[in-house]
Amino acid sequence: MLKGWNGFLSLVPRNGERMDYFNLVDYLYGPLAFVIIVIIARVRKYRRIKTEPEFKYYTKGLYVKLVGGLALCLIYTLYYGGGDTVNYMSDSLCMLRLLFDNPSGFFQIMKEGVNFNNLYYFTDETGYPIYYKDPPTFYVVRVIVPFALLGAGSFIVTTLLVATFSYAGIWKLYRLFVMEYPLLKKEMAIAILFIPSVFFWGSGVMKDTITLSCIGYYTYSFYWIFIKKKYNIGNFVAIFISTFLILMIKPYIVFALLPGSLLWFVNVNIGNIKNTVIRFMVGPFLFSIAMGGGYLLLISMSNLLGGYSVENVLEKAVITNNDLKADYYGGNSFDIGDFEPTVPSMLAKAPVAIVAAIFRPYLWEARNIVMLISGFESVFLILITLRVLWRLRLYGVFPMAVKSPLLTFSLIFSLFFAFSVGISTSNFGSLVRYRIPVLPFYMASLFIMEYYFRNKQDEIEAAKFVEPKQKELTE
Repeated sequence: MLKGWNGFLSLVPRNGERMDYFNLVDYLYGPLAFVIIVIIARVRKYRRIKTEPEFKYYTKGLYVKLVGGLALCLIYTLYYGGGDTVNYMSDSLCMLRLLFDNPSGFFQIMKEGVNFNNLYYFTDETGYPIYYKDPPTFYVVRVIVPFALLGAGSFIVTTLLVATFSYAGIWKLYRLFVMEYPLLKKEMAIAILFIPSVFFWGSGVMKDTITLSCIGYYTYSFYWIFIKKKYNIGNFVAIFISTFLILMIKPYIVFALLPGSLLWFVNVNIGNIKNTVIRFMVGPFLFSIAMGGGYLLLISMSNLLGGYSVENVLEKAVITNNDLKADYYGGNSFDIGDFEPTVPSMLAKAPVAIVAAIFRPYLWEARNIVMLISGFESVFLILITLRVLWRLRLYGVFPMAVKSPLLTFSLIFSLFFAFSVGISTSNFGSLVRYRIPVLPFYMASLFIMEYYFRNKQDEIEAAKFVEPKQKELTE
């Protein structure tokens, strides 16, 4: 049994040898795994679609997720000849070899992570992990290992399994928006399931796949626990695990999730106050308490956030931004201007940082096919944004956000996240990947605002029709 598994794991590079990305296992097990996943998905769809019409999009969303994961895998292996996803897979295979060579060492590293004190468990036979110096990055490897084990060391099958399991979080996010806006099933599917760069960068063996799925789980569970007050044990487990994984892999996401979550919670509770005067008086107080409590919570989490603690994150943003503008990135970068690691200096750059994160690269800034796809997405987002702003005259956005707590959360999260990405990322290759959590929430927000606008216009037209009739009856 173990010899058979070691044969499957022959992909691991040893002593600097080039990695052979695919072998017979990929070609035989890959199509079989794909068929099994599709069959299970279709069975689930047809069991649920009669009572839950949104399942019309369930398999379609999964298909693009699978295609996105495979495309990422093939482009990085056959075109780029390496990269993050290849390194994650390589390290996962090192871990699997360690499992069969030294089980106790494997479980210790799975529990504690790899460091200089336990690196000796790896040998020339197992191969040496690439990311042993980076705990958050190696945590991704620890998450991927079970999928690599189920995939028998196949890069393709592991990618399919990661894409399938991560889709659950995306699907929950879609269902949440549909529960709140049942007439926008198609629009929410476009925003959450079918944005090309999201299902491309968010479906492979990558950090972004895991954290994007966790954001979906977090939002869905937060909704049921704190908004609907349905205290299901599954939702508590989901919000705990998703938050924990976010903190372990990309702690800075917390800085975007926390303000939106607090405002979502406060907005819902203010809406429950019937008396308008009391609601007007209590609202600012509750918002202040929420934001102050959120700041104190971030301060208390400094040890857990590590390099992303409040006192370090400003300096880190400046260093990262300057590094990504360096010449060795081949000119594939942009510049929002210099800034200091202080709150006023960074806030002064907020508008240009948010615009860059959401709307760039522009079409003329694209240097390859991946950038070109992102460029067309940017054109689409710019056109929809301008149409919404024109219709609502900008000031109409705020009453709508207050009216819809979910819209409040979506806008706050997308803008905070866009700011954090835009202020710390000046390389297009990194930007199109880091920003993917922004796009579903931002585009969903645009569709929701258009929905409210259409409803308001319908009310105006109905009033024009009713008023003359009432006048005739009065006369």
